Amino acid sequence: MSFSQIATPIRIRYERAQDSGCREFLEQCVEHALLYRRLVPALQACALTTLGPAFARFIERGGVVRLLVASPLPPAEADAIQRAVERPEEVLRQCPMQSGVEVERLLASNPSLALSWLVARHSLLVRVSSAASELPHPTGLFTDAFGDHICVVSADQCEATGFFDGAGSLDVAWSWGDPRRKAATEVERFDRIWGGATNDWQPPPPATTRPSDSRNESAEETSRVAEDPPETTKPAVECFAIPPEILLRDYQKEAIREWINHGGRGILAMATGAGKTLTALCLACKLAEQNKPIVILVVCPFLNLAMQWIREMERFGLAPVACFHSREQWERPLQEAYQRASAGLTQCVSVVVSNATFLSPAFQAALRPALAQHLLIADEVHNLGAAHLRKALPEWISLRLGLSATPERHGDADGTQAIFDYFGDVVFEFGIDRAIKEGVLVPYRYHPVLVDLTEDEAGNYRELTAKIARAWSRAEDEDESDQLKMLLIKRARLLAAAANKLPALSAVLKAHGEPVEKAIVYCGDGTVECPATAELDRQIIAVTRLLGDSHSLKVRKFTCDERPDEREDILTALRSGGLNAVVAIRCLDEGIDVPDVRLGFLLASSTNPRQFIQRRGRLLRRASGKVRAIIYDFIVRPPDFGGGSDSESFNIERRLFRRELERIIEFCRSAENGPIALQQLQDLRLNYNLLAY
Repeated sequence: MSFSQIATPIRIRYERAQDSGCREFLEQCVEHALLYRRLVPALQACALTTLGPAFARFIERGGVVRLLVASPLPPAEADAIQRAVERPEEVLRQCPMQSGVEVERLLASNPSLALSWLVARHSLLVRVSSAASELPHPTGLFTDAFGDHICVVSADQCEATGFFDGAGSLDVAWSWGDPRRKAATEVERFDRIWGGATNDWQPPPPATTRPSDSRNESAEETSRVAEDPPETTKPAVECFAIPPEILLRDYQKEAIREWINHGGRGILAMATGAGKTLTALCLACKLAEQNKPIVILVVCPFLNLAMQWIREMERFGLAPVACFHSREQWERPLQEAYQRASAGLTQCVSVVVSNATFLSPAFQAALRPALAQHLLIADEVHNLGAAHLRKALPEWISLRLGLSATPERHGDADGTQAIFDYFGDVVFEFGIDRAIKEGVLVPYRYHPVLVDLTEDEAGNYRELTAKIARAWSRAEDEDESDQLKMLLIKRARLLAAAANKLPALSAVLKAHGEPVEKAIVYCGDGTVECPATAELDRQIIAVTRLLGDSHSLKVRKFTCDERPDEREDILTALRSGGLNAVVAIRCLDEGIDVPDVRLGFLLASSTNPRQFIQRRGRLLRRASGKVRAIIYDFIVRPPDFGGGSDSESFNIERRLFRRELERIIEFCRSAENGPIALQQLQDLRLNYNLLAY
């Protein structure tokens, strides 16, 4: 939310008794704020009854109040707060609030319990300091998601914690377009006193037991701590800053501006390798400068990608809580991180969580919405469109950033719409053609390698195609639609595991002309006859043996079967030259940073644009000494169906091959040798009457 969205012009003074627009202005401040700093002479729980529906909505969406009180707390209020601090679970169980309406009712009906509940859920933080007399009071300071402030000072010295009570005038200042920095100065003064104030809520002892000058001594001590905290009590704050060696490119700055201009929500659709991670962290850093404390919550689909985020965040001075192993390993560190933020010991909490852990009720319950502003960064955001994952997206998080080269979900319109509904539209695009042109990615050459099916495979293929044709004609029925999907999966597996791909790969390796280094071989998940043993084996195993035994290459497979630490070791060896190649199925499709890789062999590819766009981007990342990438794409040439172009099987095959051709043309379109590569498919396109595509 942003104060720029306040509809009516802000005035420098309001007379509450005569001005009907005053209440509307205050409600707008509450509606667009995420943090409310409040200075009052004394705390009275009964004043909560005046806060009204605007404040209830503020609490519902995760707003936080920092209440600075100038005098010791009355016994009843001190007891209510102490109970919330010592037994928060008990208070929260007693008041299971689910909506703003319920919060409003509690504020009006039971102020003392409401005070405990607000403190227990970290929506209200209370500190006491007689040094608060430095500020004009009562003072209210509203802060929005972008660090802008509105300062409201009341002339009514009797006013307590209420937003709308009192009859005096209100003097108003705001931080933007203010050369005198009046609002910013009041925020700085408040935060200085807040940092030195006590959060000891015990009621003061009776006056008869205190020396007559003890109040003055206490005031002097509190003031001294506020102005110059002793070295032993200074908070240990993480230094979240952009490393000096990182210089953002113009397009990255543009992406940050567009996200901010769209109200702190949106998706950055940037080509794989274009620096989405650094862009997001620089954006978060700028946001953290104006929002303290802040929680940066990074959600990503794979463990290796999560580790990659942690390494990058450490460069920015962060120490993220890693939430992707067992609950016992992350729950307490996450709780302690929130506690440090609550105590003012850190201004930034950073969390990296896997999709699986993010979905769990334990992690969702561990989040503390009221304690700080939260920024949700979803890497490979398209994954969160899955039905089981999108249900876990917290509505109370207002700052949302999605990252993906391909945010749309292939064949899932509902999931795609759910992503856009939550994160917002694509606010910035940086495609592969622009990335190559501007030198962000290296150019590449694309070589399609045509492969024929064996006689047995061709027979199975024709049979499958005939079944697909029949199922397609009945696909309106739900059961038949499921049958069609299964047949299409069988067809895709047959093509992916075509036996002749292995000898074709061997021939390409021999003709390559240079030693094979820093290569990725993408396989299917089917079985194939291994040339060395004439036995059926998984294609990934057969390929690994072929590369090692027949071509003397140092190679390892990279799959979900390897432990996370093993996968890290494999990638390290590939980067350093300890391996010539890795063989993968899908684990290297998304997010993993291996910029040194420059040679790709695609033995199996789906028609899902996300897969081949991600794989291509993986190969085009820049690295020292890397001039270009080379991609070999192994494409099965469909068998002759006979019966001419009028046969049902031929028309179905044409329809299916057109999908494959769209993928091939996308590779050719951006390749250095694109026209020549496409010419190699001239006869095949002519045979299926697809020259127009």
